[in-house]
Amino acid sequence: MSPIPEELRLDRQARELHVRFDDGAQFVLPCEYLRIFSPSAEAKMARARGDWITGKQSVNIERIEPYGTYAVRLYFSDKHDTGIYSWECLYQLGQDRQKNWQQYLTDLKQRNQSTPEGEEQVITLLLSGALAEEVEMERVDVALPSETSTVAEFLYWLRQQGDDWHEAIDPRRLTTMVNQQPAEPATRLHNGDEVSLTSTYTKNRPDG
Repeated sequence: MSPIPEELRLDRQARELHVRFDDGAQFVLPCEYLRIFSPSAEAKMARARGDWITGKQSVNIERIEPYGTYAVRLYFSDKHDTGIYSWECLYQLGQDRQKNWQQYLTDLKQRNQSTPEGEEQVITLLLSGALAEEVEMERVDVALPSETSTVAEFLYWLRQQGDDWHEAIDPRRLTTMVNQQPAEPATRLHNGDEVSLTSTYTKNRPDG
């Protein structure tokens, strides 16, 4: 028998669905990822054509409803509600998340959808404290994705860049500065900005 979820928990603030299965597997599935890889017929056909869905960085799940005994229907904030996510589908999306997301980013880059038209928007990312230790990086130039314009959107995108980033970029433990000034989630980013992130996060140290 296929694994069955023992827990489905929606973190609205982080825009993530946490799923724990009865075989011990646990997955964190961003709402953007679930929306882009929706199992609905129209989404499947679009992906088959290479017509990827974009601009869903801020999408959230508004409601989760049981669908029989083998699936759930997810209602997204952009009004998409035709995807029926079976337990097998959720499990596969969890297992293949990194592979699927990398394919998505690669295809967008090849189709010139990953950056805005015209001049590429590039910021300098500075990391310090436990965050720099965790991702083993202190400074890097980053090309902003086309639909990313605020600090909140940038941090959300950054969390999708691999498991280390996902665990380390915790907004509750993060201090963000833009051009050496304290930044709010709604602070807008521009070409040439310097974004500094400092975190008290450590993977092996419990809270408290």
